[in-house]
Amino acid sequence: MKVLMTSILCRSGLMTHVHDLIQFCRRNSVMAAAAFQKTDFVTREQAEALKQHLGDIPIWEYERESELADIAAQAECDLIHAHSYLTFNAARAAAEQTGVPLILTLHSVYPWAAFFWDALSRAERIIAVGPAQARYTGPWRRKTVIIPNGVDITRFCPKQGRAGKEIKLLWYGRVNGRLSRGLAALDELAPQLPAFIKIEGLGEADIKLKNIVLKEWTEDPVSTLQESHITFAHGRSLREAMACGSAGMLIGHGYGGTITRQRLAQLNYVVDAFPQYHLPRPRPEEILRDILELIESGSLEAIRAEARHIAEEHFSLELMGRRTLEVYAAAA
Repeated sequence: MKVLMTSILCRSGLMTHVHDLIQFCRRNSVMAAAAFQKTDFVTREQAEALKQHLGDIPIWEYERESELADIAAQAECDLIHAHSYLTFNAARAAAEQTGVPLILTLHSVYPWAAFFWDALSRAERIIAVGPAQARYTGPWRRKTVIIPNGVDITRFCPKQGRAGKEIKLLWYGRVNGRLSRGLAALDELAPQLPAFIKIEGLGEADIKLKNIVLKEWTEDPVSTLQESHITFAHGRSLREAMACGSAGMLIGHGYGGTITRQRLAQLNYVVDAFPQYHLPRPRPEEILRDILELIESGSLEAIRAEARHIAEEHFSLELMGRRTLEVYAAAA
């Protein structure tokens, strides 16, 4: 089988997902190619670096939607898998013209049925990375399967030999709008932390912070995650942090507290903090209390070890990849 994946070139979790899935396919005897719609989200130099990172697979870029059908024919693909919704309409048309099955992955929370009815109708299968992403698929919910993001747990892994009395807290991710609510609460509580607890941020946000230093997003966050005792995040970012052995605390629009096995089951194994999940509002005093209780309990190291075990069992790229290949087989 040969799969043509469509997306956009961007420095985000979407690109990480496409990269990891392509590598998983290649390791499992599924040929992969990629077609990217041109956008202004990255510079030409950044775009070239992203393409090189994909390895020696066929890669195309296109400007007009009509070009994708010709690319699909050149790729001689057996299936088209569209990721970015900016490519959904072009992928639908290309699938119709080449006569191959179409799969869509919904990475965002969006009124899908209202804007992409034809693409959802044409798709053989629809993958959503979470229940909130699957919510607005209308009558096409029946052919939608939820496959959460997986992370490369061989790359995102704990580092041995950590020492020192200082406790490091980290906020990690990319947020804007209402999802910034949790970061704002962390910034408010930061001055109240004891001197031996240090907090910083890694990523991008659309709010101005007063107390937390926010480092720019990096393509290689592993070392920072490995050094963090407790990481506040949601979605892919939280999964990556927990895989690195950091105690995960769910935060975004809402606040879900420390992710243990029991808490994960209560959340129905969802580690997103979108408004649709109706988590409690992040309150600085509550989060501060939870931080101090966790540190003073003497169980922090056990929870960090449990975070890694949870990632191995529930958050791995292997699990996501196997389930995706099952969707391919069902659609072909």
